[in-house]
Amino acid sequence: MKRYILISLILATSWACTKTIDFEDNGIGNLIVLNSIIFPDSCVSGSISQSTSILKGNGYGGFIEGSVELYENGIKVGQINPLLGSFRFTDIKPKTGNTYKIVVTSSGKQAEAETTITNPAEVISVDTTSTSNEWGNLLNFKIKFHDSSEKDYYRIVVTNENMVRLTNLNDEIKTRYYINQYSSSFTSDDPVFKSVYNNFGSDIIDMGPDNRYGIFPDDYFQGKDYFIQAWMTGFNNDYPTNNSTYFSHQVYSRRIIQVEKLSKEYYNYMKYLNLYDYYHEDPFSEPVPVYSNVKNGAGIFASFNDEAKFSFEKIYIPFSMDTITVEKQQNGYGYGGGY
Repeated sequence: MKRYILISLILATSWACTKTIDFEDNGIGNLIVLNSIIFPDSCVSGSISQSTSILKGNGYGGFIEGSVELYENGIKVGQINPLLGSFRFTDIKPKTGNTYKIVVTSSGKQAEAETTITNPAEVISVDTTSTSNEWGNLLNFKIKFHDSSEKDYYRIVVTNENMVRLTNLNDEIKTRYYINQYSSSFTSDDPVFKSVYNNFGSDIIDMGPDNRYGIFPDDYFQGKDYFIQAWMTGFNNDYPTNNSTYFSHQVYSRRIIQVEKLSKEYYNYMKYLNLYDYYHEDPFSEPVPVYSNVKNGAGIFASFNDEAKFSFEKIYIPFSMDTITVEKQQNGYGYGGGY
């Protein structure tokens, strides 16, 4: 008898705690969504779409029709009607120090956002050394740069670039050259990377996500010179691939280290996007909204400057670009190396 009374009390408590809440998200579900990341000497491009209710599928409302206006330092420099939601101002190359604004008009609604192209990072030196441990070869790099007196935001991006020579025995054109590019991860104990999410804890206590975008502010060194040390896997050995059809050899392997200066909008976008990816499936965490600087809309319009680039390479087969034709380039990284 006591058992039945206990079960009845549990059921009654459950029913008593149930409450239906009317949720209205028409405002959230019908916003213009603008996505565009710009940087110097590359055309301004992006996409526009419309959000939909979070109660319907993945919340993506599809591409929309409308017009996109582009302003440079307050002066209108272009207007275009996107095709299938995509737009590209091919004749306009963003310049360092200039402010750009995009205004999107669609179905009587208007959204806008602006960003300023920052100056490049003031890198003083980049030094590399090679070491080995039980995990294999390591490429260590040390970056020294000078920070301005203003509030700045940075990102370290490492890209691998490999050229492969492919000889096909069953093809009239026997030898071809291919270039493959992809982003490369690195490891660093520098506190500037950990400070973004304050994750100075151990594996036992969850102190936040890893800084997978390699971003950091200048909170620790504003207006001063600063050193950053990091390491990654070393250059791969040249492993030829041979069979009855073709021979494949690596011509060179190159590492490109970029010290990017980010706009505040781009820094905040990547910071909270990483938080969202880390927590959005955790039922015990607080909701994490992804940062947006689009007025009367959603999405992101931001910028960065990646003019501070340094490359280090290992050549396996001597070559000259004057006598080589690259057939195809394969890219393995996204918008600005990590958008």
